[in-house]
Amino acid sequence: MAWHIHQLVTGIHIFLAIIWVGGILFVGWGVYPAVKSLQFADQRQFLTSMMRKTHWLFTLAGAGVITTGVLLGTWLGPIHHWNDILNTYYGNIWVTAFFIAIMTLLWGIFTGYRQTMKMLSDKLLWEQAEQGNPKPLKNKMISITALEFIEVIGFMVMIVCMILLG
Repeated sequence: MAWHIHQLVTGIHIFLAIIWVGGILFVGWGVYPAVKSLQFADQRQFLTSMMRKTHWLFTLAGAGVITTGVLLGTWLGPIHHWNDILNTYYGNIWVTAFFIAIMTLLWGIFTGYRQTMKMLSDKLLWEQAEQGNPKPLKNKMISITALEFIEVIGFMVMIVCMILLG
């Protein structure tokens, strides 16, 4: 029975990770480049709507990944005491992945999302772009992209940790 619960939680963990990581990567590398072909006003409207509708889905998926990861490492895994975290290879990698996941999720919630919404609500940037001066908007979007890349680095580190835990 415990094996079936472990497999179920692992499946949920992977499914939520696909939503969280895949969703954010798809928005950044799929949706955003496609949206750039729209008029500036349409870009702003679409991106604002999409961010508002997907942010909480990705946040909940990330929280679910972390929660199921804790269950898989502790209740359903080899970590049962603090010593298991501090004194074992598995525990060291697991706690690293845990903190990277927390920091990545918090970065996305409190930095990436907020800065993106701030840029989308900056009427002056968008008006300048519509009037033929897109450089300030493009510069701001480049800085947002760089800011969001920190999440991608967090995802890559988490994946490496999962591979190491094998």
